Amino acid sequence: MKGKKNITLVAEEGASLSSGSLRLYALPYGAVDLYGYDPLNRRAAVGIMVAREFRRQGYALAMLHALEELSTDNYQIHTLFADIAAPNAASIALFAKAGYSQCGLFRDWLVVKEQYVDSIRMQKILK
Repeated sequence: MKGKKNITLVAEEGASLSSGSLRLYALPYGAVDLYGYDPLNRRAAVGIMVAREFRRQGYALAMLHALEELSTDNYQIHTLFADIAAPNAASIALFAKAGYSQCGLFRDWLVVKEQYVDSIRMQKILK
């Protein structure tokens, strides 16, 4: 990543996390999802999508950092987590670089290309 990327995440007008999920856009770079929101325990799962032309340029990391700030400031989320297919080394490395740590392993949890693969759960406790 050349220099720190400044990312602004924006939800569609009227969208809220009260439904249990929320997509936030970082146009034109991609989007991040908060889903499986648990307001009692103040946690949510994270999904991230980066447009192909912006991959491996630091935008995904910047999007995760922007999501963390928004999650603590606007939604009072304590913990974010991601379930990642074990063969997805790039995604595992991204979340590790963002400060997430592995906290679980689910055997034969996901189907990828018609094959069962393990899923690695990574989490980050926010400040």
